[in-house]
Amino acid sequence: MKPSTRDDLATRASLFLRLKAGDTQPREIAWEQFRHRYAPAIAGFARHFGAKEQDVDDIIQDVLLGFYAAAPKFVYDPAKGRFRAYLKAVTLNSIRRRLRERAKLDTVPLSEVADDAPAVQESWDRNWHDQLMRRALVILRDRFGGSEQTFEAFRLYVLQNQPPADVAQHLGMSVDSVYKAKQRILKSLRDTIQQLDEED
Repeated sequence: MKPSTRDDLATRASLFLRLKAGDTQPREIAWEQFRHRYAPAIAGFARHFGAKEQDVDDIIQDVLLGFYAAAPKFVYDPAKGRFRAYLKAVTLNSIRRRLRERAKLDTVPLSEVADDAPAVQESWDRNWHDQLMRRALVILRDRFGGSEQTFEAFRLYVLQNQPPADVAQHLGMSVDSVYKAKQRILKSLRDTIQQLDEED
């Protein structure tokens, strides 16, 4: 089941409450949304330290099951820090446990690298930004569904780096319209990423 755009924009606090729902169906839907939202950042972070695909799946499961076990007592308190910092720490622990000496930062075993080392934080931030971008693009694709040509022009020109003249010819629009589509979607993309970032 693919989470809806509305669910992608749901606040983290609301998601945490639904994870504890007494009714099975809302709780299962919330867990699927939780996985959809956070698994890509966990996976990218794990791959950075040498995890293979089977390892990645196991690490995602570790993190999700660990949070599942903690969820009934978990209370979201923004004053204690951002959820992403907690998620990074749990993911890093799982990577170290699963990969042991195979987990490396360049050539240094991850077990010898501090959690707050700049290179570790940079990798986490990059993967976090990538998942925010992915979620934002899904939201915008849905939002601009009524003007599919606008999003498609943006996708071909910006994401696939095709020349604007080629995009214009392919879509039957003017080159100026391709540039306007880029500006319009980029502004919405920045705003959506900022909103998602503030929620997480």
